Amino acid sequence: MSNRNWFRISPRGKARHFLVALLAGLFVTPAASAGDTADFQLLGFSKNGDFFAFEQYGFQDGSGFPYSEIFVVDVIGDSWVKPSPFRLRDDFDIDLGNAADAALNETRAKNRAAAQQLLKTQGIAGKGRTVGFNPRTELNSDPHNMLVAPREFLASNENAIRLTLTEYPLPSGECASYGAETKGFRLEMLHNGVARTLNNDASVPKSRKCPLGYRIERIVTHFPDEAPPVFAILIQMDSLGFEGPDRRYLAITGRL
Repeated sequence: MSNRNWFRISPRGKARHFLVALLAGLFVTPAASAGDTADFQLLGFSKNGDFFAFEQYGFQDGSGFPYSEIFVVDVIGDSWVKPSPFRLRDDFDIDLGNAADAALNETRAKNRAAAQQLLKTQGIAGKGRTVGFNPRTELNSDPHNMLVAPREFLASNENAIRLTLTEYPLPSGECASYGAETKGFRLEMLHNGVARTLNNDASVPKSRKCPLGYRIERIVTHFPDEAPPVFAILIQMDSLGFEGPDRRYLAITGRL
């Protein structure tokens, strides 16, 4: 989901090093390589659950540049609210070294300032609770299945939410030329006896670059006082990177 340039070099040197870096990265085995895994910041729902927002941030694979990306989502339309997403990457011609954390904090602060008006307009208020969390570090968890209670105290007629993610090969011409075996996914929800297909890829969206795999990372729910309950499911996606898979987040939203 990010726009990417690649090495810690001057802007004039980036273009000529691009192809060499890409080809070299394709022949590094996943077990011996490490890409860029974005950190996640939940900004939450608006009071009535109409909008949802989150940030992903970190240091870019290859370049080491700090970045921040803020997404504001129309929950019912399951689409970005323009001018979201806000993407900021600060480019440096030097190795940040001990100044890296300070540079990342500055990048995040600048991007939050750019997004602040939209966050305020859409009433993002930090609402919502993470009711299911499946981090990559939990080695005995199932990345494709999740069973959760939608809130801490269930109503008498309310059942658990079951999520099932199925991956399948979905070739992309440009990615295939890099040697990447791209995938799509289907996400299904079963809740209160109703089965729903929330996502079923027929092609690889350009915003995903070259996706290699997916996992259910978390589900966030919100039960407004005067509106129907809503959810946001965060899918962690692996995509082709220079030093290994780059990991970013996709949000799938709707009403329960």
